Amino acid sequence: MDMQVMNKISYGLYVLTARCGNQYNGCIINTLAQVTSSPNRVSVTVNKSNFTEYMIRSSGRFNVSVIDESADFSLFTHFGFQSGRWCNKFYDFVVDKAENGIPYIKKGVCAYVSCTVVQSVDLGTHTMFIADVDNGAVISDNAPMTYAYYHANVKPKPQAAAASEDTGERWICNICGYIYEGHLPEDFVCPLCKHGAEDFSQIDKDGNVINDKKDGPVKASDEGEEKWVCNVCGYIYEGHIPDDYVCPICGVGKDEFSRM
Repeated sequence: MDMQVMNKISYGLYVLTARCGNQYNGCIINTLAQVTSSPNRVSVTVNKSNFTEYMIRSSGRFNVSVIDESADFSLFTHFGFQSGRWCNKFYDFVVDKAENGIPYIKKGVCAYVSCTVVQSVDLGTHTMFIADVDNGAVISDNAPMTYAYYHANVKPKPQAAAASEDTGERWICNICGYIYEGHLPEDFVCPLCKHGAEDFSQIDKDGNVINDKKDGPVKASDEGEEKWVCNVCGYIYEGHIPDDYVCPICGVGKDEFSRM
């Protein structure tokens, strides 16, 4: 299958924000959709490995800020290329809070909505949240940013290798989607998300992956040593994890750990 066909489907781009206790987080999504008008309900789909997914699942509330065409790439790097488990994305970042106490973005967006979850659907790797729209406001008259506009005008273009080194190869960063053209050096670092060559996969001219990953250091799991990461706080457990294990940092059970 030519995966380029999926790029022809039109999407918008949004910042999904959530609150759990006194902690806030946000991430970039392209999955907001209105499902009914009466009652006014929307759906968002979020990867389970994303900290925002856990916060929404725990609190049952979220906000969505509609990114517009005035936004620059820094908004996407800020909310898309770092994890809220390791940093406070709202430290020194201009936001306002809706009536539900959850932040929404003020710059580079044209509207926001506040929502309460009424149903969740387990999609395997992702969770779909169906929610009532409680509130919202139009912030500007700027046109909403589409996925196509982002790729054509905002996302940096692929970096080409020197002509003498050009082998016709293309590599895609598995973390952020950045594309490098030419032979990928062993010490290459992605200019967007700062991950190394081991997190790149080789692709063909149509964007299909032909080599899963560039050869890199052997992972612990490949050597027989298990490693598990807590999806809530990021704590790492080494070895076989017992069924009754409880995270010593945040107190969640084994079901909130993912094998690394």
